[in-house]
Amino acid sequence: MENFDRKTEDACYIALNVGIVILAAAAALIRSYQVDLHEAFPLCFFYRMTGYYCPGCGGTRAMVALLHLHILQSFRCHPIVVYTAAVLGCFWICKTAELLSGRRFRGMRLKPVYLYIALGLVMLQWIVKNVLLMQGIGIETVF
Repeated sequence: MENFDRKTEDACYIALNVGIVILAAAAALIRSYQVDLHEAFPLCFFYRMTGYYCPGCGGTRAMVALLHLHILQSFRCHPIVVYTAAVLGCFWICKTAELLSGRRFRGMRLKPVYLYIALGLVMLQWIVKNVLLMQGIGIETVF
């Protein structure tokens, strides 16, 4: 499958660096002010209205678990968070090495297939969580 062009990769790299700074600042604020995440992030509107999980349910818990380096717990809450961190982490390392070496290093390239895998993970976890919910199995006992 074809890679994204270099301009798109460069834009993604810049956005990733900005995102890392924002995420680090948010993590520092959450830690320093002892923010109660249940108050800061209310329950999912879709879940409150329908009783079923939305495709993004568990994402906030997964992000918080990953920030605390609880990788397995993060994956159980929402696998897309760990997958995204791994893919973007590899891309960031390769792109940084490429920039530092004067473009002599050819590492990981962004490909549309990574987005399709992410979409598949989101849909799979959404279906599994709701099937378990319909069978009366709470995700807290499984996940």
